[in-house]
Amino acid sequence: MPSVPHLAAPPPDPEDILAETTLRDPYPFFASLRRHDPVHWNPCTGTWYVTGYDDVTALLTDRRLGAVAGEGFPRGLTPAQQRVTASLERFFGRWLVFSDPPYQQHLRARLQPLFTPAAVAELAERIEDAAGRAALRLARAAQHGPPDLMRDFSRPFALDAVCELLGLTREEQGRAVGWSDALVGYLGASRFDSDVTHTAADAVRDLTAHVTRILLPRGSGAVARCLAPLLESGAIDGEEAAAVVAQLLTGGVEPVSTTIGVAVCARHACAGAASHTGEHTTYADAVEEALRYDAPFHFAPRRAATALTLHGRSLAAGDRVVLVLASANRDERVFAAPDVYDPTRPRARHVAFGLGGHYCLGAVLARTETAAALRALDREVPGLRVDPSAVGRAPAFGATVLRPFPSLV
Repeated sequence: MPSVPHLAAPPPDPEDILAETTLRDPYPFFASLRRHDPVHWNPCTGTWYVTGYDDVTALLTDRRLGAVAGEGFPRGLTPAQQRVTASLERFFGRWLVFSDPPYQQHLRARLQPLFTPAAVAELAERIEDAAGRAALRLARAAQHGPPDLMRDFSRPFALDAVCELLGLTREEQGRAVGWSDALVGYLGASRFDSDVTHTAADAVRDLTAHVTRILLPRGSGAVARCLAPLLESGAIDGEEAAAVVAQLLTGGVEPVSTTIGVAVCARHACAGAASHTGEHTTYADAVEEALRYDAPFHFAPRRAATALTLHGRSLAAGDRVVLVLASANRDERVFAAPDVYDPTRPRARHVAFGLGGHYCLGAVLARTETAAALRALDREVPGLRVDPSAVGRAPAFGATVLRPFPSLV
């Protein structure tokens, strides 16, 4: 899965940001921006893109940028389209990742105890068991033909883990997948799509009703037990509670399952690599390098709270700014041979989970789950083989989405 270095990338064409080739593999475009236009104004999306590691890490904690995502598709919409888009943007604006203090800070402080290293350590045995069960299911699926790593292992395992945390039952997992797919589909759309937008709006209504009427009153998961008293006391409303559940659901399924897929495929693609972790690397090394090499989410959207100048470019207050995490993680000034997956490389701090007050709340949990998945595959399915050439990426704006691909067991 290692790609060809992009250091000789030509100057970027702004329209390429939405081209099919870029949506499938954005790294050549990112490399071109880093080389020729590291603070890039893109008229096609009405957004600034910042791509260098030093700039991204500095701006992730810069208070001149707010995390509010703002209008998703502000131009050329009918009044009806504007209404449904505005309702979705209001909902996403209540996600911790897209909100600012004091709301974000207050709610994050309530949830933080659920995701500390000590709290995740208490879940480690159940996570390992879930990974083992998923690996055995993968082996059983192989009895009926080549199994699919994403469909038969990565996604079911990630879904099991996050649903247990949220308090969703196995019978509710089908609905949870629908909600997650609808919301991720909207967030990953490169332009307005009526079907995608209305499907996401329906998902928000269904999810909100389920969270307020069933999930929180039942109180069977750690997150539900945390949110229920906040809702009862009026500290948050129903849509805010649903927004927390939605962010944890989407953040617990797609990014984790994608990182597992990236890690497994990249390990098989490494020259001379077997499916097992090498003698001089650990599972933690494999996870960190997978996150650096192909971060599941590429963008940290921001909005300038005040005017600022960066590399001679003038950003006005109110301008939409995207900090390109995936590009920063492949900055050749920080990472040697950045387009090569190398779990033996010296640890340099990647920004796949962000930094500062918006650092991913579930980072410790995601790392624990991904390492458990790799261990389970090596332990339970030692004959697993993946053909990296069969691995494809679905077109997506700002995210890595792996297509289903066959494996040999």
